[in-house]
Amino acid sequence: MKKKWLIALIAAYIVIRVYIAALSSYGFYHGWNEGYYSLIAKNYFSGSLWEQIAYRGGEPFPSVPPMFSYAVYASFKVFGITDISARLVSILAEVIAILGVYILAKELYNEKIAGISAAIFIFIPWDFLWFGRAQTDPLMTALMILAMALYVRAYRNNKSMLPFGIALGLAVFTKQPALAILPVVLLWSYFQGIKRKQIIHSLIYFIAGMVPLLIWLSYYLIRGDTAFVSHFIYGELANRSEPFSDLVRVTIFTAAGISPLIIAAAAYQIYKERDMKNILIIWLLVYGAFVLVRTPPSHEYYSLPLMAPVAIMAGAGIAGISSRLNKRSAGILFIAAVVSTIPVTYALLSFSGGFGYSTTRDVGVFLKDYMDGNPDKDYLVLVQMKYSPQIAWYSGIGLEGREQLYSTVDDLSLRYVDGIINNYGTKKAVLLVSDMEGDAVQGSYDIIYESGYKSGSMNLSIYNLGKPYGLTVLRVR
Repeated sequence: MKKKWLIALIAAYIVIRVYIAALSSYGFYHGWNEGYYSLIAKNYFSGSLWEQIAYRGGEPFPSVPPMFSYAVYASFKVFGITDISARLVSILAEVIAILGVYILAKELYNEKIAGISAAIFIFIPWDFLWFGRAQTDPLMTALMILAMALYVRAYRNNKSMLPFGIALGLAVFTKQPALAILPVVLLWSYFQGIKRKQIIHSLIYFIAGMVPLLIWLSYYLIRGDTAFVSHFIYGELANRSEPFSDLVRVTIFTAAGISPLIIAAAAYQIYKERDMKNILIIWLLVYGAFVLVRTPPSHEYYSLPLMAPVAIMAGAGIAGISSRLNKRSAGILFIAAVVSTIPVTYALLSFSGGFGYSTTRDVGVFLKDYMDGNPDKDYLVLVQMKYSPQIAWYSGIGLEGREQLYSTVDDLSLRYVDGIINNYGTKKAVLLVSDMEGDAVQGSYDIIYESGYKSGSMNLSIYNLGKPYGLTVLRVR
């Protein structure tokens, strides 16, 4: 990559993204994913690399392949077991994604548009939000983009399809939706004029790239766990959610996350070309349909792979408009597009807690210190499901031993809580519950600990409920 300014921009992005990642704990907005995958990677140090187990004594996770948790485990080995180490995988994944965007844009257009497209991809708010999180989609997206770019380059220049096969195989080994790349590239190949040898090679090398996934699944087949394999193959596609169950949210949030000027630039280029055979349009249509149909509620990050074709179309659009202007006006146009993303990025990071949400970390550390300071007691920590991985990650609580974790429902009642505590006998009980959903178990009790979000909009308070169980409540408000 000859663009020194782009390399400098990528380096600056990494520094800024690592800094932001250090500010917040695994918060309320998909912090569940971050805590869960971090726990899986941490447990690899004492457990089997074949099984993704988040809680000691728990069952293997069957919903996604282990590529991402392996990457986090490797990061932990190199940089230590920390939040930043887990998030670093996704941050560095964007570098792979930027490289893929650059290669693809250069193959489809030219080097100038490639540089603009890569820079736009960095600044798209939706990218900035998700590529800093410890979850599977950023790495899957990066490998998908790279696979697409490598396919186009190989197909057009009659080069080896091996790099494509490896990249796509690893993408699927990260998460199943990466398979959507195959119909996109095959349909584009049909429109380009079929090169039978190249297509056959691409499929052969893709199968070779799938070897790690096939070996991993064979472990469960050999031990007779067909239910695990069945859920992995069919369960996520057929049973995750009803079709179109997140249609409105994923459409609105994705559009808002791209920002208006970038959408306008991409729309201009799409209208200007009006070429349904363009691989970027095919990508938007095929994967966009998957996103609209299969995105589960509150999983809007499924649309992340769509940011690459949008960035490239926007880059081409800006370059096209700029060609009609003088050099100074062209620069102003590009700067305006970048500046337009800043308020959107700020809003997204503020909403998600990326600018300083540390409550789950504060409470987890407090719990750990509290239990370590009273080692003569057996603890039962009741936590709403959406906070379970975060609290377990920061406190070290598991499902076995002196300290046990119990994931509760959101709609709590005193009778429900008391029933759980009675089943566990004389254990010291601790409860984490949100303010909106925990009114039934909150009352006039002494606060013994309080930890707040920096903006004051979130807070966790610990209440001493006293007898008969010595119950302590952690409240989110």
